[in-house]
Amino acid sequence: MARHRLAAPDPRARASARLGEGGLFAALILYRDYRLLWVSSVLTQIAQWMLQVSLGWLMLELTNSPFWVGLNGFASGLPFLIVSIPAGALIDRLDRRNLLVACQASALSIGLTLAILATLGLARPWHLLVGAFLNGAALAVNNATRQTLVPTFVPREGLQNAIALLSAGMNVTRIVGPSLAGPLIAAIGSGGALLAQVGCLAIALVNTLQLPSRQDTTRVRLPFLRNLAEGIDYVRRSSVLVGLMLLATIPTILVFPYIQLLPVYARDILGVGASGLGLLYTAGGLGALTGSLFIAGFRRIEHKGRFILVTTFVYGLIIIVFAYSTWLPLSLVMLVLGGVLGSSYMSINNTLLHLNVTDEVRGRVMGIYMLTWGFMPLGALPMGFLGEQIGVPHAVALGAALSSLAILALAVRIPALRALR
Repeated sequence: MARHRLAAPDPRARASARLGEGGLFAALILYRDYRLLWVSSVLTQIAQWMLQVSLGWLMLELTNSPFWVGLNGFASGLPFLIVSIPAGALIDRLDRRNLLVACQASALSIGLTLAILATLGLARPWHLLVGAFLNGAALAVNNATRQTLVPTFVPREGLQNAIALLSAGMNVTRIVGPSLAGPLIAAIGSGGALLAQVGCLAIALVNTLQLPSRQDTTRVRLPFLRNLAEGIDYVRRSSVLVGLMLLATIPTILVFPYIQLLPVYARDILGVGASGLGLLYTAGGLGALTGSLFIAGFRRIEHKGRFILVTTFVYGLIIIVFAYSTWLPLSLVMLVLGGVLGSSYMSINNTLLHLNVTDEVRGRVMGIYMLTWGFMPLGALPMGFLGEQIGVPHAVALGAALSSLAILALAVRIPALRALR
């Protein structure tokens, strides 16, 4: 009688089964190193939101100018344009954990310096601009490095869950960071809030130090400039990657700069002051958290391309309504809805990027992806300028409308995006 040998279990099936058992928080429950990275990333981003709120409010107090508030956003985002692509090449050559440690230590030093200046009453606008620029440089490398580590700690089958959970964590920080910074500014001033964010960075650094070093990284030994060119060419040759990069870039330039102008909305349009500013940031963060948890809970989203095109288009329309609202409840609702749509499309966009690149060029591709965040100052500076000329609501609404129109054009010009599943 013939014996039938049982087939060996498929590793991918086993991984999927484990992820299914873990539920919504599978990646956090199952993978210790990913959990450490997640905690470190969340604490770092809480600190960054506290820094952004504190510097924005302090700049408004020092200058009484929406343009200077926008200029501060420009200074914080400009390093993403300068640093991101070279950082991607470094990530593919160096130990990624050690690079993350260096970034967080640098951000801690910068934050401590700004806290001392603000506490002593010595802070001047140019101090804030320099600090925002240097912190932005550290953040650009930090964010790209963090993105490349996720596939190292989580198998391919769990990437959508892991990336969405990381996005959820980042969106929790949009609630926690501003909700801490606003009351702290009101109670003890911007200097105290800046000192608190230094404490968050210190705890994050302790977590990062517990991550394993990647001695077996897929380091490339080509000349540095050739590494850069290879990464750019890799993206350029793929219409899918080009489309995903454009989907990240368009709202970053035309919509996201409204975040830099929330201090103006809080003080001059809605009249809610520093505490209300924290509430505005929190509303957007609550919506973004909801959106990312929605994505994390789905094992698979069909028609991912259509999903991100529709959500990005509607996102612009929501921000137009927010732009003209002078009633706090309506403004909060629009920020929540905008957060849901924005985080949903970004989570799926990020997942598709990781699924369409190899690890050998992952650092360089994610460096280019981080570059898209550097385009925010290209929108923040003219939006701040336009805000002074035609009014902040008109400036924000114009950017959001242009974004939605550009997304429509992108859907027509790159059919491969619509076909992504």
